[in-house]
Amino acid sequence: MTIQESNKLSSLFFYTGFLLICILAGTFLISSLFFFLKIPMGPWQFPLGILAASLLSYYTLTRSREKQDLNLYLVFGIPLVLVFISIAVSGYFYDVSFDGQAYHQEALIQMKNGWNPYFEYLPKTVNQVIWVNHYAKGMETVQTAIYCATGNIETGKATNVILWLASLFLTVSLIIRNQWVSLPKAVILSILLAGNPIVLNQMPTYYVDGALGSLLLCLIVTGISILQTPRTRHLLILSITIFLLVNVKFTATLYIAVFVGGFWIWALLNKETSTAKKIWWTSVAAGIVGIVCGFNPYITNTVNFGNPLYPLMGKNKVDIIYALNLPAGFEHKTGVERFVLSLFSRTDNLYPKSPYPIELKLPFTFNKIDLAHAPMVDARLAGFGPMFSGILLLSLVILVVIYRNARKEQFFKNMIWMVVLIVVSVIVMPESWWSRYIPQFWLLPAGLLLSAEVLFSNRNKILKRLLYASILINLLFCLLGFIFNLLLTTKINYQLALLKSSSETVLLDLGDSQSNRLRFSRNKIPYKISKFHGTGVNEEYMAGSQACFIWPAHVDKSIQEPWLLRKAGRLLPFMWQYYGR
Repeated sequence: MTIQESNKLSSLFFYTGFLLICILAGTFLISSLFFFLKIPMGPWQFPLGILAASLLSYYTLTRSREKQDLNLYLVFGIPLVLVFISIAVSGYFYDVSFDGQAYHQEALIQMKNGWNPYFEYLPKTVNQVIWVNHYAKGMETVQTAIYCATGNIETGKATNVILWLASLFLTVSLIIRNQWVSLPKAVILSILLAGNPIVLNQMPTYYVDGALGSLLLCLIVTGISILQTPRTRHLLILSITIFLLVNVKFTATLYIAVFVGGFWIWALLNKETSTAKKIWWTSVAAGIVGIVCGFNPYITNTVNFGNPLYPLMGKNKVDIIYALNLPAGFEHKTGVERFVLSLFSRTDNLYPKSPYPIELKLPFTFNKIDLAHAPMVDARLAGFGPMFSGILLLSLVILVVIYRNARKEQFFKNMIWMVVLIVVSVIVMPESWWSRYIPQFWLLPAGLLLSAEVLFSNRNKILKRLLYASILINLLFCLLGFIFNLLLTTKINYQLALLKSSSETVLLDLGDSQSNRLRFSRNKIPYKISKFHGTGVNEEYMAGSQACFIWPAHVDKSIQEPWLLRKAGRLLPFMWQYYGR
């Protein structure tokens, strides 16, 4: 591939990723403006977000040198088609995660029904209201806009797919533009970098750690691009990424400080004062706009509770780790001990007071426990997958090899700086044992593999192939989650079909899965909320949910159980045995 061809392809990939991420940012910005104007969420915010993003993308493209080389139908057609495919696919699958059904979807329901989080708090009668009222709502706001446009709450999960695609295209663009490796290898390496297990496992859910992981990859790729050539389009992506990150999760503000601060320092060390200024002022402006648009929670929390990060910090803070999530056996361990134990244990989901001990294992080995918990959205131990401990050791060997053979290369110095930033971002997170809190750690081994390909493409092939194979096998475990979700989605549809066939009012105990009421109303199944769980009645759980119901007296027994459910025990027997142990 010639330099001209690679630049053209790189630009196409860049503008694809650019428009994808701009659509989400534009939707959030417009929705925030409507909140300030006290205009409720409706079906217009998402289309307006697409329009605004398209106009910005077109304006950016017309001011670049690539305009004459790119086909506008491809530049705008590819990302728009991908957005609609993401919405269609996400809309088919149910979110069967606990947090997704407990409070993320509840936030969407309340905003769609007219709740304005900028000017009012929800009452305590709303399920898990403390998180709905006080957590960052960037993704939930965009997801509500999609939900309002489609009428199907499950379509909101498309934001995860869209961000993953944006990170993938931006990464491919960077690698191709620099001609570090061949095109096929660039695509493979980009898939490995973007294919973070946290991102993939949370893709069919409303969890936001995967979105955080994709945005952090966008941030790093953009930062590298700016350090190479601080062009306007790269600074725009930096500002948009920071704008979204601020409103995805509280911990994102800490990671922004580490990575953007690292880019700024690197520019100063290399005497690129002009670039350092651009990074500084772009980041400050984006951060301010992000906080303003994140009026709830940052401003409202500060005004009403004295801390922007309430309820995790400040007066009357709520402990969500020790009481609810710290695995049994971690109580008296240091942060470093917990981190190491989590890395080298079996992939599992032990809770406080769990009767099961933490089980350490040899790297590259796995059993049914690992397989069952590998696709979980929030596995508390070894959450990057059963192979990750071995992958990390292999990548450290590659780091030593790179140091011995290429430590004088400028690429090596740049790479080491990125390694340092990733490690620092992990160190500053107190609960780094929980992998979903540090999704950027996945970039360490994948990034070192990319570095090895750049610095010695024709040497140490066996070592690199072992790392390729290990990462690919590890990512294959994530596919189990999609299969399992498909099974649960099929089961939910079957349960709803049977209940709908009765036409009788269904007694329903929603538990912590209050959002499940939408499944009944959407299917026009009459229901009555009651409390009967644990009273000895013959209830049945909605698949993958905390909600349960009592079968009505008459259902259409001629409705045949789907083939997929009949074969489920054979398809994933180990998951039926261990999932949610």
